[in-house]
Amino acid sequence: MLVLAIQHLAVSYIGAVAVPLIIASALQLSQADTITLISTTLFCTGIATLLQTIGIWKFGARLPILNGVAFSSVGPIIATGTMPGVGLAGVCGAVIAGGLFIILAAPYVGRLRRLFPPVVTGCIVTVIGASLFPVAYEWMGGGRGNSNFGAPGFLVVSFGVLGVILLLNRFGSPFIRNMAVLIGMALGTIAAYAMGMGDYSSVTEAPWVTIPYPFYFGAPVFALIPILSMIVVMIVQMVESMGLFLAIGDICKRKVDEKEITEGLRANGLASAIAGMFAAFPFIAFMENVGLIILSGVRSRWVVALCGLMMCVVAMVPKLGAILAATPVAALGGAALAMFGVVVAAGIHTLSKVDYENNNNVLIVGFTLVISLIPVLTPAVFKQMPEWNTPFLHSGVVIACIVSVLMNLVLNGLGKPAHQTEDQAVSETAPDNCQPSAAISE
Repeated sequence: MLVLAIQHLAVSYIGAVAVPLIIASALQLSQADTITLISTTLFCTGIATLLQTIGIWKFGARLPILNGVAFSSVGPIIATGTMPGVGLAGVCGAVIAGGLFIILAAPYVGRLRRLFPPVVTGCIVTVIGASLFPVAYEWMGGGRGNSNFGAPGFLVVSFGVLGVILLLNRFGSPFIRNMAVLIGMALGTIAAYAMGMGDYSSVTEAPWVTIPYPFYFGAPVFALIPILSMIVVMIVQMVESMGLFLAIGDICKRKVDEKEITEGLRANGLASAIAGMFAAFPFIAFMENVGLIILSGVRSRWVVALCGLMMCVVAMVPKLGAILAATPVAALGGAALAMFGVVVAAGIHTLSKVDYENNNNVLIVGFTLVISLIPVLTPAVFKQMPEWNTPFLHSGVVIACIVSVLMNLVLNGLGKPAHQTEDQAVSETAPDNCQPSAAISE
């Protein structure tokens, strides 16, 4: 369990620190404040993950969901942080208010579960994987902004990691197959370091211990415009989260109902409100870890819960985080190719079980995919749209949720599907804890 949790941590760490680094750079924070921002974000990421996986009272979907900071909140956070007289204290107030809004709105959004039949969830899972492809391509090329981007050495490492993962899945024992991604990344890191790609100078510079504590940037400021902006962002994140809950439920062969969606959204709201007190940001499920769940075959929520606990520990020991952050991105790129590709394959698998005869499902799938991949393939298409549309138009997953649900309503209505898929039948009888079976591991 420990090794499998480390695998989730290694995959998610770069994404977990990316948002606080972007925000710290945009707001021109000092090095000490940047380290604090990263630590508080990681600490709250662990809390959010524990809430979702273990669950407390009416909070938590109790699924293998690793939470992380949503990139869709970066724009409003930077805008709020640069407002005169508001700053990061205003960001904290807006995130707290937005989190409380989610808690109150969750029961009403949870009732929309019936709008997500297999044709809709299949489209969403497919778009989740496809929307991550540019991230994998950037990593395998050496990372965004790298002056040597696309150098043969980066590609050799990335495809080498991919080859190791494939070989271990083909010839390894069940335990080795479960750890294929971690082993591939470790070998890729060694190879990259031997080729002169490793840079561990940040490890020596990082402090040994830092203790996250609330209200580091002062008492929160509750300003109307930042709060309204954050609520709009969080409404979008609620739609995206609902699609992710259903997608992860399908992958775990477990039926996710209205109650679990409501409790999952409540956990996101509570985690965001806590994050606001610690100068962190709104949370949503990490899509990268969805691919790892499929590829490893381990669907246990307790593995992900342990990863959440480890996030809290790493937050207090920056040197550990610096070691993870120093992993050459080319090694991550090879793992990402494997993980994100199998997410798309899972979506196609769901869509393959949808009935396309005497209905309009082929139109729903076709229109959803072609529209939702616009911000992934050609984001400049929406460049001149009004700024308030940004949270909606810059996330392919949100577009997939909205377009597929609306098209299904218009073309198919709200009636129950005429044919239940095999996956649905399994999900209704799947165990509640989403633990892996021998068949899944095999």
